[in-house]
Amino acid sequence: MSRLTVFFLFAFSVAHSQLTLSGVVIDDKSKEPIPLVNVYDSFSGIGTITDSQGKFAFAFEGQKSAKLVFSHIAFDSYYEIFDSNQNELIITMRETLIQMNDVVVTSTRNGYLLRDVPIATEVIGKKEINESGATTVSDLLEQRAGVSTSTNVDGGAIFNMLGLDSRYILILKNGQPITGQFNNRVDLNHISTNNLKKIEITKGPGSAIYGTDAMGGVINIITEDLNDAPTISTSYRASSFGGTPKQISNDPVNSIFKSSINIPFNNFNFSTDLTYQHFLKGQQFEYISADQIDKLNFNNEIDWQANGHDFRIAHQKYNQVDEGATRLSSGLILYTNETNIDRNQVTVNHRWTIKNDFSIEQTIRNANYVRNYKVNNNDGSISTEDATEEKNTEYELLFNRAYKNLIYNGGFEFSKPEYKSDRIAGGVQKKDIVGIFNQVAWNISSDINLVSGLRFDTYGDTTVLSPRLALSYKKSDTWIYRLAYGHGFRAPSFMESLIDWQHLQFGYTVQGNPNLKPEVSKGFTLGVEFRNKNNFQLSTLLYNNTFSNLIKDYAIEPGLLSYRNIEKAYFTGIEIITKWTINSSLSSSFTFNYVKNEDKDNKQIPNTIPLSLGGRLSYAPGNQKLLYALNFKGTGEYYPQEFNPATGDYLSSEKLVKPYLTFDAQVIYKASPAYQIIFGSKNIGDHTNQAYGPYIGRTAYFEIKTNYER
Repeated sequence: MSRLTVFFLFAFSVAHSQLTLSGVVIDDKSKEPIPLVNVYDSFSGIGTITDSQGKFAFAFEGQKSAKLVFSHIAFDSYYEIFDSNQNELIITMRETLIQMNDVVVTSTRNGYLLRDVPIATEVIGKKEINESGATTVSDLLEQRAGVSTSTNVDGGAIFNMLGLDSRYILILKNGQPITGQFNNRVDLNHISTNNLKKIEITKGPGSAIYGTDAMGGVINIITEDLNDAPTISTSYRASSFGGTPKQISNDPVNSIFKSSINIPFNNFNFSTDLTYQHFLKGQQFEYISADQIDKLNFNNEIDWQANGHDFRIAHQKYNQVDEGATRLSSGLILYTNETNIDRNQVTVNHRWTIKNDFSIEQTIRNANYVRNYKVNNNDGSISTEDATEEKNTEYELLFNRAYKNLIYNGGFEFSKPEYKSDRIAGGVQKKDIVGIFNQVAWNISSDINLVSGLRFDTYGDTTVLSPRLALSYKKSDTWIYRLAYGHGFRAPSFMESLIDWQHLQFGYTVQGNPNLKPEVSKGFTLGVEFRNKNNFQLSTLLYNNTFSNLIKDYAIEPGLLSYRNIEKAYFTGIEIITKWTINSSLSSSFTFNYVKNEDKDNKQIPNTIPLSLGGRLSYAPGNQKLLYALNFKGTGEYYPQEFNPATGDYLSSEKLVKPYLTFDAQVIYKASPAYQIIFGSKNIGDHTNQAYGPYIGRTAYFEIKTNYER
């Protein structure tokens, strides 16, 4: 055979070679087929979509390999290179929007599918976190309806959710409390969104399983699961507080750097993540007395699994340094101020799965929180120096026993918190805290679930008993009804009991009250939820919480403030949440919240915003290399209230705050599976109110993300 004949035969075979690929795309949890998935070959540019049974098929002429990209607005994208014919492929994708088949743990401290959990639970998933543009958990939650911020009489920030002060919302990270509460509150600006998997939020009293602070709900911040493959991801964001192109060019650049690393080795797994934020004073950074802010989050975890045992050692560190100066209009410095915050927490956890239906878990947690605040006069002398230190060592034992139609779980906790502050009298203060709880989750039938729990807590010489009862009824695969009743409590803090502090800037003094009683709540939630099989969820929740012994600040005399228990307060509201995957390229979510919070005299509780709404639209056209995300939040009109140090009362302003909308937007370009480029802007309409917020106007940022996985 001649060389010319061989050449033509080779050319003919190449021209007529064909790579065929076909299969089905399914949900990794429910195993149900996923229709309308975009399937795109990066090499040839050929694409298709899955049919109603989740099936797809390709025939590539003259092509030896194909790099298929599977994308859907409500699922994580999946990438794989194929170099041989395969006709029975099964591609699994992880759902990231509605997540009804995900396991939630916060409401009962054992696992329930979100679709079946008896106690109302909201999940903010990875997709919503990524598309929010938020750097901290505070940024993320502030985009939602029913969330607002304000300032307390002792100078600290107040975070409100569903009309409740955040001191009544227990904040957890991976199921463990966060030590270090300034002004009796955990500052959610201290918690980075880096390496977060989701946030679970339960509504209603939760002290029956968590003890103090869970009077109105629980927020559990959950980090990513450890990966079986080595991964490394990094990102850098540059932003400006300037509201116009000229201001952006003149203002300093603020920087945020994030990284996370996961290294598996045999039965071991090591992970670490870091977030560094550097802010310089800009055009609209005047509302706080800081010229420069540096924040560092650094988390490490080691995990070892063998023979039913799971050992974890985790370390969490947070450091923040604020530096600023107060100047006259001439530029003369009156005084300088500096704040240094340092938080360290080490957790050792051991979970022993004795049998498939029986496990025991032990946790030892040691936490240390230090906050130093100093004000220097212009001659260098110290005007104010304020130090706060909080320590806590806690031991927790949990057990979980599953029977055919019943799950019994419980445990006990012991801790000895220690508090030292220049703002309190008496030096170092300590408490002995013991808590014991039991809970039974009973599947009465395939449609009805009943949960009952009881917890006993002692705080020094104070004893509190907290019951809870919850019932869910699944009318069909699309409808579920939930009813829950429970008690919650919050023990008076060291600050409220013992504070002795003078606020120099505003000229008043705050004194504690050692005779305060624990605040107690009795609340119920009534919810109904509709969902179809694949792409729509609508949930409505009605809630009512009655607080007794509410701790409130008041004036003993002009300029001298303290705390006291008032008789009662009533927190009532309705919340509506929808999530909708409109098609494979477009998704939306919407939240609506109305609250009516009043004291025993039918006067509105301070810092209540009665009406608010929020939402998000995401659009990823074509092959979904580009994603457009728009977040919005609306606040209804309200009369703000201001604190009068002379009388100790909140006075309603005569000036109405009119309704307003704020918008945040992101454009995410997926250059490849490993690279993303992001352009974003917050508060696009540049709406500000220096008295009541929002305080920061329009900002813009640019971000580059990388992610490598072997």
